[in-house]
Amino acid sequence: MTKEMFALLSAGFVALVALLAVLGVFAHRRRQRDVEPPLPWIDAAPTLVAEALYVATTRAGEPYQRIFAHGLGFRGRTQVAIDAAGVQLVADRREVRIPADRIRAVERATWTIDRVVEPGGIIVIAHSLGADVDTYLRIIGDDTEAFEALRALAREGAPS
Repeated sequence: MTKEMFALLSAGFVALVALLAVLGVFAHRRRQRDVEPPLPWIDAAPTLVAEALYVATTRAGEPYQRIFAHGLGFRGRTQVAIDAAGVQLVADRREVRIPADRIRAVERATWTIDRVVEPGGIIVIAHSLGADVDTYLRIIGDDTEAFEALRALAREGAPS
C-alpha cells in the first residue's frame, strides 16, 4: 500500500467517524424533542438559599438518560433558591425555575450517571418539563434544611 492510499483511507475513516458523530447528535436531539425549555428565573423572595452542585437532569426513572436539551446537560455549581411557589437553580449556564405544582416528589439518592456519593447524599427533584424528568442536586454542606423545604414544596404543590 502506498503512502497516498494510506492517507486517503485514513482521511475517509476520519470523515466517516465525524459523520456518525454528527448523526448521533441529531438523533439525540430528536429523542429529546418532548422536553420543554425550563421556565425562566423570576425575581422572588427566597425563604432559603443554598449552594449546591447541579449534577444532572435525566428522564424520570432512567438515571442514565441525561437530558442535554436546553443546556441541562452541563454539571456545575449552582445556587438553589426556594420560595413559597417553587425552586430556582441559578448558575452560569442556566437559570431554571421549577414551580411547586410541577414537582411530583423529592427524594434522596446515592448515585446518578457518573456520580456516586455517600448514602442519601444527592437530592432528586422529580418534576415535569413536558416530559417527566428527575433533577439531581448535591447541596454543599448540611442539606437537611434544603431537603425538608423541598419536600414541603412537593407536598404543597401536589394535587389534592
